[in-house]
Amino acid sequence: MGVKVAPLQFIVLVASFAVLLVASDTASNGWTAPSNNSSKYKGNEECPSGWVLAPNKTKCFGYNESLESWDESEIHCKRYHGHLAALTSFEELNFAQHLCGQSVNGCWVGGRVSNSTISSGWKWSDNTSVWNESVLRSSAQSICPKSSCIVNNSVDLCTLVKNGSEPFVSKRCNASRAFLCMVDIEDKCYYMHCHKEYLIILAVVSGLVLFTTFAVVVWLLAYKRSKRRRRSRKLSNPDTSALVPPSWKIFTSDELRSITKNFSEGNRLHGDAKTGSTYSGLLPDGSKAAVKRLKRSSFQRKKEFYSEIGRVAKLRHPNLVAVKGCCYDHGDRYIVYEFITNGPLDRWLYHIPRGGRSLDWTMRIKIATTLAQGIAFLHDKVKPHVVHRDIRASNVLLDEEFGAHLMGVGLSKIVPWEVMHERTVMAGGTYGYLAPEFVYRNELTTKSDVYSFGVLLLEIVSGRRPAQQVDSVGWQSIFEWATPLVQAHHYPKLLDPLISSSTSDIPEAGDIQKVVDLVYACTQNVPSMRPRMSHVVHQLQQLAQPALAK
Repeated sequence: MGVKVAPLQFIVLVASFAVLLVASDTASNGWTAPSNNSSKYKGNEECPSGWVLAPNKTKCFGYNESLESWDESEIHCKRYHGHLAALTSFEELNFAQHLCGQSVNGCWVGGRVSNSTISSGWKWSDNTSVWNESVLRSSAQSICPKSSCIVNNSVDLCTLVKNGSEPFVSKRCNASRAFLCMVDIEDKCYYMHCHKEYLIILAVVSGLVLFTTFAVVVWLLAYKRSKRRRRSRKLSNPDTSALVPPSWKIFTSDELRSITKNFSEGNRLHGDAKTGSTYSGLLPDGSKAAVKRLKRSSFQRKKEFYSEIGRVAKLRHPNLVAVKGCCYDHGDRYIVYEFITNGPLDRWLYHIPRGGRSLDWTMRIKIATTLAQGIAFLHDKVKPHVVHRDIRASNVLLDEEFGAHLMGVGLSKIVPWEVMHERTVMAGGTYGYLAPEFVYRNELTTKSDVYSFGVLLLEIVSGRRPAQQVDSVGWQSIFEWATPLVQAHHYPKLLDPLISSSTSDIPEAGDIQKVVDLVYACTQNVPSMRPRMSHVVHQLQQLAQPALAK
């Protein structure tokens, strides 16, 4: 509590200091305004407190009843950035007489002489005002009568203003009298007045800044505290379904066993089993679903699993496999996906299902195009962008129209890295779908996905796996096989024999070359040289149009 009160005490102290400055400025300090005819001569906000404005409204006059010598009076006036009054007109002379009327012995003004010559010796103390002979001639004898003008040079005579027939009287400067000061209104800095204004402004501004800073700090502390409370309240809520969006649900393990007939072998689906087995099932609403049973792992807790699934479930696109729900049961983790009818792509490339037909050129271009659209969505439309990290044939599912749906988005944060990529070095020392910058430098970006897509595109066109055993040479990568044919411009030989055996849908060599050029562009060793997936989509769509026209 003491920490909070201290700034308030400081603000009160600053305000008190400002009030004291104002109070000190308004103190009389011996200055008195004339008591008679007060309506005629009034104070003005332009003048120091206790001073009055001259009739010409360009000067302020201050009468001080303190008895001082001429020199001490001049010093006192200089504190207000002024001088003893310099009277240069009849109007000012009458005004000065009125102000000094209270003093019987007169009051000092700025005239001073140190020799016996009136015309050359008298001058005003401000050194700028002119000694007006026309005004002062009638009073010259009273200022310096003949008996006193012939004096030693060492005698100093100064001027007094009095009421009566003799307005000016000379007197030795060391005599003690009241005095009359004068300051120009144009000069605002009288008696530290400017300094006081600066100090008041500084005090007020400093107080406001300090108060604003204090308010902001208090608000930030309160905001952080409320945020922590909301977070702890959410995490402590036993109803874990509050962690996921309402568009999908958290299943119980009993529900999933009922859906998949206790994960029977008859419901097992073809696909990559490295991350876990997948089973088909029928949901209560009558729709089919695919339940992926992930390998048991202790590295991820329930709230982390739900959080990641919730993030992935928000990624909705026609060419991504949608997440319908999940389950966490004592370390056993399950993800419920939408069911895609025709299953994984690698099955159609290498083991055509019973009753199925081989993929022709048009179907393969459609698969590549729709797959590229899904990847481009992850790279360009999601903020921050998503790197899939595991694009391969077994992660591409085909629907009834042979459109591609990419599966496994976000699995890299759910399944341990070593499980995801235990196939990093494939048979024969090849690296399959993995980009070289990841293999050698562990760098993974959207360009890594572009490389994997390029490998998969060549696999789709050629019907060859990324690494394949050949009797004459042993294990051979797909590029070791394809590059000599490309260099010899034997593009038709790159096609899957199943396409070549078709009599109705054989592409032209130019179309094959365009696909191969795109493959090699995607698999450049330098990541920055690879195209964006949106550009890949555009190129494939141009190839798909002539194919569909046929």
